[in-house]
Amino acid sequence: MVQPFGGGQPAVDVAVVAVPLLVTVGVALALGGQHRRYGTVHGWSGQLTMAAVLTGTGLAAYAVWPLPAFVDGLCSPFAETVPSTTAESTHPAHAPRSLLLGCAVLVPVGFLGRYRFRLGLWSTLALGAALSAAVYAVRATGLLGVYPCAYAPSSPLVAGTGVVGALVGWSAARWLLPLWPGGPARGWPSAVADRAAPAPSRRMLAALLDLGLWWYGAATLTALARLFGLVDPRDGEAVATAVPLGLAFVLGLLLPLARRDRCAPGCAALRLALAERGRPSPAARWRVVARTLLLQTPVVVLLTLDHWWIALMVVAVHGSTALVRRDRVGLVDLVCGVRVRTRSTLDGGLPDRLVRYSPPEEAPPVGADVMPTPGSPAGGR
Repeated sequence: MVQPFGGGQPAVDVAVVAVPLLVTVGVALALGGQHRRYGTVHGWSGQLTMAAVLTGTGLAAYAVWPLPAFVDGLCSPFAETVPSTTAESTHPAHAPRSLLLGCAVLVPVGFLGRYRFRLGLWSTLALGAALSAAVYAVRATGLLGVYPCAYAPSSPLVAGTGVVGALVGWSAARWLLPLWPGGPARGWPSAVADRAAPAPSRRMLAALLDLGLWWYGAATLTALARLFGLVDPRDGEAVATAVPLGLAFVLGLLLPLARRDRCAPGCAALRLALAERGRPSPAARWRVVARTLLLQTPVVVLLTLDHWWIALMVVAVHGSTALVRRDRVGLVDLVCGVRVRTRSTLDGGLPDRLVRYSPPEEAPPVGADVMPTPGSPAGGR
């Protein structure tokens, strides 16, 4: 098995934090594409979109679960020398529970492929086969060789049950869903202009994306620095404090000041923006700096020092006014004179899939292209 970086404990330390980071980046890209093409996530189709994101996240978790944090004791050197009895000769991945789980994780893929993304049968089966093969490759190779052995049992039979699960989900959406009383609702989204004030759930999700990108990004940078020997092991505690603070300075202050929407990457993915109070224009940079110092900085410092419960209190104080005000404005936003709006309110942009009206071209007058017959009374005109 090919093991990048030696497959030892330093590589495992990178994998433990890099996998959640990749999942967070994938969720941000998926939701960013949804908001860019269709506008805000709303209605039943929006719930199906979130179900698709959760399905992808769950499939990634199934591919790497359980993700060990340590190599010691993970692989027994005598596992292949001990003779197995008749009762233990069955492959561990062929247990009924494992087979059912391998089938169940692909059922939402087939269902959403038909109902949400309008894929045909063969396209859905091809997608299910590709995802099943990817999951099998990750599990059978110990996270593509990062671990010294395959820590999670898997087999081609389990991958085949995943294809069956995709077929079951597609069939349910094709044949059983129309039997629902009143008929199924429309599964694919329709684009709407994203000009309304963002919902609190959207703002909270954006904040969670920023938190995940910062936390796992800092942990990944620290693990990579240790892997390549860029830091002294004796300075581990200082590095574990300096890297999160430095990355927070870049993601939470430098990038927002350089962007028109004045937002960090997570909020920018969900097409949010910081605007002036009462005006559809980007917030002044000094207001953004003040907001960062009053809200993000205390939260980042407290989380870095492992005082997460005090950080939660800071967030709760900020959101206390949003619970009682009709405009849902946080306390720090009131103090700094900024408002959280959508990106479309600043640049006037519309979703890519929005049907735009264009007036028809003026038709030529009737008979304008008819030539008179030579010799007729109108022939000399």
